[in-house]
This record gives sequence, C-alpha cells and structure tokens, in this order.
Amino acid sequence: MLIDWLTIRAPYESLNPEALKVVLAYGDRVQRIDAKTGELRWETAAWDSIRSDTHAISVKAGGSEIWIQGSPARIIAQGDAVFGSGASQALDISGCIERMTAFVGSMLGITLPEPKPWIVSRADITENLRLADHAEVRQALSILRDCEGGRYRVSQQAGDTVYWGGKSKHRRGKAYAKGPHLTHIMKKPDYSGYPYTPEQIADAHQLLRLELTLAREWFARNDWKTVTPAQLKNEWDDYFGRMIGGAEMKTETDLKTRVMAAANTEGQGKAAIGCWALIQSQGWEAAREMQSKTTWYRNLKILRAAGLGDADLSRGQIVQLRRRVIECQTVTSWEQLARSA
Repeated sequence: MLIDWLTIRAPYESLNPEALKVVLAYGDRVQRIDAKTGELRWETAAWDSIRSDTHAISVKAGGSEIWIQGSPARIIAQGDAVFGSGASQALDISGCIERMTAFVGSMLGITLPEPKPWIVSRADITENLRLADHAEVRQALSILRDCEGGRYRVSQQAGDTVYWGGKSKHRRGKAYAKGPHLTHIMKKPDYSGYPYTPEQIADAHQLLRLELTLAREWFARNDWKTVTPAQLKNEWDDYFGRMIGGAEMKTETDLKTRVMAAANTEGQGKAAIGCWALIQSQGWEAAREMQSKTTWYRNLKILRAAGLGDADLSRGQIVQLRRRVIECQTVTSWEQLARSA
C-alpha cells in the first residue's frame, strides 16, 4: 500500500521573504479579457510541472497560497510509483510532505516551510492485488463496472479503468489494470522515470490496482496531523472491503445459512433472504423502491453481515470476484511479485 498522490498548500505568510519572492514570480498566468473593451475579467495561476517529462510534481502560485501536488512515490528513492518506498510506502503523510517540499525547494532554489503549516486537500491511497493473469484482472474489472448502489456510483469507464464517485469532495474510488498503464507510459519518447524492465512490465499485467482518493471534505473532518497510517489503511479497507464482501460463498444455501446466523431473529433473517430474492428478480433499484427505508437498510445490513459485498448486491448474484480477491495476494515489491508469479 502506498500514498500515490498528495495535494497540499501553504499560506504565503508561512514562507520566508526570499521564498515568497521566487514563488510569486514562478509559473504562467491565465487571464480572461473582454474582447471588446480589453478589460481584464480575472487572472489565475496555472499549474506548472517541476519535471515535465515524468509529471512528478506540479506547483501553482495561488492568490494567497502556494500549491503543490503530485506523486511523492515518484520523487522518493528511484521513483517507483507502482509499489513506492520510504514515506510513500509507509503511508506517512508528514514524511511525504517533507520530501515534496524539499524537492520543490531544491528545484526553485528556495527553502519551503516544515510540514506543520501545510494543508492537505487530497491523498490517494493505493493497493496492488496480484491475480492469476491479465485475463483475471480484466474479468475482475468487468464485475466491478457493475458495482453500483449504496455509496458506489460508476461515474466513468475507460478501457481497463473504472471510476466511482465522480467529483465527490469526500471519497472516490478507482480500479484499473496496472500492466497496460505501465506499457503506455513506457512507450512515451520523453519518459525518464523509474526504469521498469520488460520482466517487471510483464509481471505487472497480473496487478489489479485499487485506488481510494480522500478528498477535500474528508480532510476538513480529519486533521492530517493526527491521521495515522493505520487510519488510512482502514479507510481503504472500508471502501473496497464493502464492495467485495467479507466471506467466500459458493452456493445460495451457503448464503442462507450465513444470513440466518447474522440476523437477530428468525423473522429478520427470512426478511433479508426475501430482500435478496427481490434484488435477484427485480434489480437493486426496483427492490429498494418496493420496501420501506427502514426495512431496506435493515435487510442490507444483515446481507452485508452475512458476507455479501456491493458487487454481489448490484448484480443480484454471488459473483466470483470475492473468491479471486480472497485467493489473490497484496504485493508490496517487485521481488515479491516475481516470486509469486
């Protein structure tokens, strides 16, 4: 697991005079001008990449703050953004901020402040899951594309990538096949990032990458200075764990047994089983409309406690994704991936 993206900003008053002078003069400005009168309607700073060939880190001089965003993994050690290293792999937000600000400061010839005054508005928490082969990865993505209902709304599908949550300011998700992504970036003529080998690219075709974005509203409710690596991991587990489900079930009989065990009473268990049958026959949306809000959410709570994930509930069937993800491994290095291949 790694932090694959951070967006941070700091008020100008936290910068020393020399740094402020450089920042205010840095980068391009975008203006909107009235064509008839020549009046300047508004002006804003543009994001400028510090390392344009790899798009490692971008900087923007805003109206009252300096903004920095990008992948800390790409500027730590050799810049491996698949598994990360150092603070990125340790889910250490403070350490990532230190590395990003030191990198920007060295490129601009200035000293930027320590992590304390920086404000975090986005962090991407990413995990790599190894499946049997690329065909398994694509099949898992096919199942995930149908995962809707509840907190999940598929907002976009593009090739080997699925997005949930659209422009949510709280949390949003992304799943994609890592192998094709690496193949694509390595073909760019100006690429000069981490030197992935042909063997690593081939092994990466087994990887299903699941990425959780914690956005502005999440950090408005959670001060990053008190957020621990365990909390970040729990957020990822909560988001994708409920999607996949928590138990392996091979038959409807297995499910019924688990539902009855999860319910407080026999009547609630039978009602939850009836709700599942309704979802199977009528679909998620129709089944929800046919039950009261209280009954619907009670039934869903029991079905999820029995081990169903939102991927199952969306399809109205016990999907094979759970078995694949339970049997697969989380991998944290190229060496581990090569050994398990």
